[in-house]
Amino acid sequence: MMSRRKFLLLTGAAAAGAFLIPQISAKTQFVESPEEVKAKRRWAMAVDVEKCTECMEELIAKTGNPEVKPPCVVACDKENNVPEFEDKRIDPQWMRIVKLELDKPEIGPKEFYIPLLCNHCEHPPCVQVCLTQASFKRPDGIVEIDMHRCIGCRYCMIACPYGARSFNFRNPREGLKEVNLNVQMRTEGVVEKCTFCVHRIDEAVAKGEEPIPACVEACHKYGKGALVFGNIKDPNSKISKILRENIVVQLRANLGTDPHVFYTKLGGE
Repeated sequence: MMSRRKFLLLTGAAAAGAFLIPQISAKTQFVESPEEVKAKRRWAMAVDVEKCTECMEELIAKTGNPEVKPPCVVACDKENNVPEFEDKRIDPQWMRIVKLELDKPEIGPKEFYIPLLCNHCEHPPCVQVCLTQASFKRPDGIVEIDMHRCIGCRYCMIACPYGARSFNFRNPREGLKEVNLNVQMRTEGVVEKCTFCVHRIDEAVAKGEEPIPACVEACHKYGKGALVFGNIKDPNSKISKILRENIVVQLRANLGTDPHVFYTKLGGE
């Protein structure tokens, strides 16, 4: 009997161009056309690096653990059924905090902490290389993965310049204490990543409300308010104001991906 993986490998790439159509979330049915959605909404995140650094430094001083998970990461993991395994080599991560060092001529080296996650690029290379179109970009800019089409080839992981994707070497349920039924579960052998809490976005849009990803909500409740999420197509949104009034940095912008996670005060500007 031919396995699902082998069948998709043999047929997926050939059929993609002729039969696969642009996809949306399984739970989402847009009333507007894709063109209308694209004109009205483009989701993005802004990160205040100074606030993020202050939060991490306080947590590390309090716990003595340089690898402590801040509230944003804890909330992301819980909301999206991100498992935690003892073997960190196979531990999926949707959001991780990394320490970097910038050499400031006036004061010397200075350490900063920043979150790394899927950048939901305008030109996502992960989508371009996907054999089965399991990776796709929605009209509102969210990059998603159709777990039923993912064959685990990991081309998308190689293509992503931000290291934002994880491969499930084990069934995620083995690393979960509880399951959020509002989020699609993954299985062994597929790739996963941050979705900006797309289920929250779709629910909020349907209600005419402003969406708040779990990480942003926790950051404002328990952290320093370093994360801001919103619609950059709305000139009156908080994130649009931040992008207008600050010097912003996009990671590896020279690659032409146009990432939509923006960092402010990186280097203390």
